Amino acid sequence: MKGQETRGQFRGRRLFLFFFGLYALTSTGNAFRVPDEFEVYFQAEHFADAHDLSVPQTLSVNENGEPIFFGKFGLDGKPYAPYGPGVAFLILPFHLAGRALARVAGVPRAALPQGIAWEFLVGGVTALGMAFAGALAVAGFVRAGRALGASAPDIRTLAIVLGLCTILWPYATTLYCEAWLAAAFIWAAAFLLEVLPREAGSNVASGFSRKIGAAAILIALAIVTKPTAIVIAPAFVVAVLLDRRGDRRARTTVASALSLAILVGASVHILWNVTRFGNPLDFGYNLAGMIPHPPARPFLPEEIPRGLFLQLLTPGKSLFVWAPVTLLSLFSLGACWRRERGLAAGLIAGIASALVFYAAYFFPDGGYSHGPRHLVPLVPVMMLPVAIPSVPISRSALRACAAVGFVMAALAVTVSFFEDQAPVQIGTRLISPYYERVDPTPGGPNLRYRTDYIPFKFALTSGRWLSPFRAPGNGPDFFALHLVQARRMFPGGKAIPRWLPWAVSVPWGILMIWMMPGLRVSGLDESPR
Repeated sequence: MKGQETRGQFRGRRLFLFFFGLYALTSTGNAFRVPDEFEVYFQAEHFADAHDLSVPQTLSVNENGEPIFFGKFGLDGKPYAPYGPGVAFLILPFHLAGRALARVAGVPRAALPQGIAWEFLVGGVTALGMAFAGALAVAGFVRAGRALGASAPDIRTLAIVLGLCTILWPYATTLYCEAWLAAAFIWAAAFLLEVLPREAGSNVASGFSRKIGAAAILIALAIVTKPTAIVIAPAFVVAVLLDRRGDRRARTTVASALSLAILVGASVHILWNVTRFGNPLDFGYNLAGMIPHPPARPFLPEEIPRGLFLQLLTPGKSLFVWAPVTLLSLFSLGACWRRERGLAAGLIAGIASALVFYAAYFFPDGGYSHGPRHLVPLVPVMMLPVAIPSVPISRSALRACAAVGFVMAALAVTVSFFEDQAPVQIGTRLISPYYERVDPTPGGPNLRYRTDYIPFKFALTSGRWLSPFRAPGNGPDFFALHLVQARRMFPGGKAIPRWLPWAVSVPWGILMIWMMPGLRVSGLDESPR
């Protein structure tokens, strides 16, 4: 048994390293497309420079002479991004690694525009923090599946489906924070699945085990990273309270620890908001340009039906298009309820609360992004029902879901969401394949997601994607290619050595190849288990 556990742990590490290599190799490296990416990067950068999470870099102007700042000025007069403090600290080690690489490569830091090459290089390395998080989510899924009793071949196959054939892959290649949330939630689930059957009774009631503490810290960290994670977090409390394993006192103790973690995470955000703006509920969003009739109403209950349709049934945002295997999980919830009632109850609570909350949100699409961005953190935990050994899964259905998911993920990794979705001037007309302008209800935005948006169609048919050297950031969305573009086209770009694009890609390819032995997908051609 001990040898089997050791091999299982090794498989988790091998999968982690394989996917870290894959995600790093296919990382966009472009942290400067939308505020959700570049302002988070600037938070980490300014913290490294001045130990301060404000973003004075955003007060510079773009090519149109407009500031790129999206946020509010705080009580101290400094500009702050409307994001939690958690992401900046999570990506800080990678940001420091980027600075070290720039120093080794001889790329100088200078004032803009000459310093843009340094920013682009360091930003690209900083984005690898999400590759690390995505690989961590895959490894957490392996651990959670093993805690449910899944065999090594089955959990290996499902982990590869998660890593290659769902929306997790695209989000592990950008600087959006959803990959970190996915990792935090699946590892919290893994620790709870391990601890409940083993530490039921007086062991848990007498004090906090390391695994309970780790799960609580991860849930609090998720909320500090993104405040809306608090919508999903209570599902863990529901799962523990309705779990059949362990006595009531043990479950109550664990649920109390998780509830305290949720309270701590929320308190950090309240303190952060009060410190910056003097208002516990002011998160720093400045939506004046998109709300013609203020005050803004972030939640529009009348839009819930449309929001649900958008998240579940439109080609551009449907969870079942971008992570088809989750549909198998939903069909398996009945069997999951009979075997793992706590897990099923938690999933139902988390899925329902997230769907309704984001359906009512005035941007249920998640802004410029691939697929159902808001639901990405749920994908690994949603796959857990199909990892339960007694839950029957059709291998042909799993193959079909894997095939569709892989095509969507591979295209999303290759085609920048911004290149596919941003408005383009064609003649005298401004064409947007993604948003349409509407006359909104009071408090609502004047931009609305187009439900007829077809992913990748605009970029692939307009010729923009096929012109990779027209401008930096265009074409296939890979860091190495963007470095080549930056070297040719940016002011001061010649400071980027010719060998650097190879240096940021070849090692990751070697890591992938090194980890490939033993990762063969097995079981897909067998009969349903």
